[in-house]
Amino acid sequence: MSCRNWAPGGEAYKAMSVSRSPLERLLAAGCYFGAAPLLVQLVRSRFSDPFLHRHYAQAMAVAFLLPLLIVLWSPVEAGIVFLFARFPEFQSQITQVNSYVTYAELALLAVVFLFWLVLLALAIAGSMRQIPLIKQLARRSWIIRLSVMGNSIVLALLPVVAVAAVHATSLTRPSHDSAAVYFLYDEGIPVPRWGYALGLYRLSWQAERNWGKGSTVLDRLNQDTFRTALTHAKVLILATHGGDGYVVTYYAPQTLCVGPSTSGLASEAQNARFLQMSAVPYTYDNWELVKKGKWENWENVRVNSYLQLAYIFACNAGQKALQWQDRLAPAQVVTYNRPSTILDHARWFALTGPSQLQRLR
Repeated sequence: MSCRNWAPGGEAYKAMSVSRSPLERLLAAGCYFGAAPLLVQLVRSRFSDPFLHRHYAQAMAVAFLLPLLIVLWSPVEAGIVFLFARFPEFQSQITQVNSYVTYAELALLAVVFLFWLVLLALAIAGSMRQIPLIKQLARRSWIIRLSVMGNSIVLALLPVVAVAAVHATSLTRPSHDSAAVYFLYDEGIPVPRWGYALGLYRLSWQAERNWGKGSTVLDRLNQDTFRTALTHAKVLILATHGGDGYVVTYYAPQTLCVGPSTSGLASEAQNARFLQMSAVPYTYDNWELVKKGKWENWENVRVNSYLQLAYIFACNAGQKALQWQDRLAPAQVVTYNRPSTILDHARWFALTGPSQLQRLR
């Protein structure tokens, strides 16, 4: 379309000034929710209109920014994970660097979200105004083609993921007696139950092969579910935050602190297999008492004799790795003596964990 068309009185200028129908605004807004490739196929003739064509291109340009950020930041995240694993003695310095990296990531995501929000508002308002950076990206045909391809793949995968989520969730049950695998999570972490079920998919499937239907519990971590898990579990998984060797549900309605006893080794005591838990109000003073082993409201929870494997998500739970191992012996205990990462958990749940479960009975 020539520049002359955008001059006052030109066709494009008139199109820009036309009042847009609710359907056109809805179609334009739909592009920003990932439906652009589908909408173009359904109502291709309408997207020859300058208004819809422009918002289609801008939506694809914004969509291009998210995978671009992932590509740019993945090597940085991988480098930080490597530094944590290779140089644990510099954990505090690496953690500080990681916090700056996280702030930068969040800032960039906030900018992309702001672009998306402004463009969505313009689409709903029936406006053809543009944002300079997005305008430049929308002019690159290769960016649009690449973004359409990625968007189309995501749309094609949505029903697959939905079916997998339903099936994965069906393999799990809320907390009950006599299950083999107990996956207990901090309900304050903003991950839906079906999201955890997807991550647990291979393990819950293997658990069903090992011990039959209903062998996997997926539930919130609280005092009741923790007691039930330690009474029955062959495999215990705690998906929470943590620190200083403890598992903590920082953001749950009731903060729960779980950890091994700080007094002596289990081998020196009778009824050695037990962990401690306490509903600790998360304040600085209380946490200092917990770290010093001076918190008085601990409840000892006995561990059954057939627990074989425990996987602890919590960052720095490995600072008390010997105590965890001693209190749960002879079970294998997996902890991290550093901040644990999504990559750590993805590798374990996809590869290491299922192979370990195959050997359990």
